[in-house]
Amino acid sequence: MPENPAHLLKTLSTHKTMLIVLALLIFLSPLAGCKTEQKETAAFWVVAGTNRGESFLRNSLAGYDAQGRLVSKKKLPPYYISSLAPDSQGRLWLGQAWNDTDSSNLLLVWENGQLVKEIPVGEQPESGLVEFHGSMIAGCTETGMGFSLWEVDITSMESQEVIHVDPEQHEFLFLTTIAATEDYLVAAAIHDGPGDSHSSHASIYWFDQEFTLAGSMYLGPNTAVWSMAPMEDGSILLLNNSGFVQNQPDLLVFDPAQGEITQKIQGSGFPFRGVADDDKIYILDRIWSSTRINAERSVTILYNETSTTIPLPDGLGAEDIAVNEGIIYLAVWQRGAGSSDGIYALDPETGELKQIIEHQDASSILAQGKQ
Repeated sequence: MPENPAHLLKTLSTHKTMLIVLALLIFLSPLAGCKTEQKETAAFWVVAGTNRGESFLRNSLAGYDAQGRLVSKKKLPPYYISSLAPDSQGRLWLGQAWNDTDSSNLLLVWENGQLVKEIPVGEQPESGLVEFHGSMIAGCTETGMGFSLWEVDITSMESQEVIHVDPEQHEFLFLTTIAATEDYLVAAAIHDGPGDSHSSHASIYWFDQEFTLAGSMYLGPNTAVWSMAPMEDGSILLLNNSGFVQNQPDLLVFDPAQGEITQKIQGSGFPFRGVADDDKIYILDRIWSSTRINAERSVTILYNETSTTIPLPDGLGAEDIAVNEGIIYLAVWQRGAGSSDGIYALDPETGELKQIIEHQDASSILAQGKQ
């Protein structure tokens, strides 16, 4: 018996509706997944990249949320990787420098936890990455025989050498760090010099927006600058890690516009890494030397020309420092694998230090705040 036409139409209509609903569910499903992924934004990026004793085989880049939960983790090539910097496009830049069998000249650019670009620059780009007038500037040691600075346009990602400094009369000239103000690039290097063979010698070089050398300055014996921090007034704070040797001021305020050190401040005597946050500068203190060994560790806070020091546990393997919302974060790794490696939070008000992230061989940190 033939089916009722009205019933047939109703059935077809119902099937059509179900197909439309099914199609919508299929279409919306990946969008819902994307929305969930977007919420998992990293509040911390952590690099493991300096454990030479393990041949850099545990190198990694990982993102963690504000509660310390893992968002993403990727292996990194087995090279010394100490430079970590963000750009204004939200990407992460790493400098891949060397291992015991090879020298590298690559910058690794990461976006959303994925490697998106490898960019060739000078040899061993381990001495810092800074953004300067629409470009990323990479500090390259050139294996200690002079140094170079390379410019990478953050839009085209094209690279070119813009500065090259020869060792001239020095047997070696090793670039240690770079920093940028609105108008100047500043580079610091260690080199040989007169006197005691255990004495370290450092010089600084500064360049204008056209990458023209504006000046250079020898800082004298018993100086070693491994880090610099830009200040709000356009000056640069030089951290002399060897200030303790002769008990001289170790925090030097340098004005590149004047070409002078305008102020000398007594800190811990051995500042190692510094970072600016609001109107304060936070400094990780440890002696970074193969000839002068000391287990003392601390954090110094510089505010309005006054320094305050917070002690840390002796021998703490802290290598990097970051600050966000008034809390200090340290990247720590100890020799020999252990659960104590990772990120530690230090409350400057109470001095309380606690581990918030476990990450083997953690050597660099970028704190982006609560997400």
